Amino acid sequence: PDVGYCDHTSRASAVAASGKIAFRTRSEEEILDDGYKWRKYGKKSVKNSPNPRNYYRCSTEGCYVKKRVERDKDDANYVVTMYEGVHNHASPGTVYYAAQDPASGRFFVTGTHHLAP
Repeated sequence: PDVGYCDHTSRASAVAASGKIAFRTRSEEEILDDGYKWRKYGKKSVKNSPNPRNYYRCSTEGCYVKKRVERDKDDANYVVTMYEGVHNHASPGTVYYAAQDPASGRFFVTGTHHLAP
């Protein structure tokens, strides 16, 4: 398939060459906080599912990442979130910690921390 699929509980990750990735997460909340700001631009009914599918775009100007969110049609305890594209900016809710490599003088990320909303 052209989509990397990840069961979030297993912490596995897969990204397809198409730039799409999907997560299936057990959650009562439909919109999961991923650190980015999103703008809803659509909603539609899904065939053979009682739950609608919602469409979002990253709200950062010049970023064209899209997100699709829906309840799993076989188990409504799970939310399926599909991302398409790669953000061209840092997450506004993430602090990046860096260190400098003494040999090259270059900085590299040593860790991240997500800020509470």
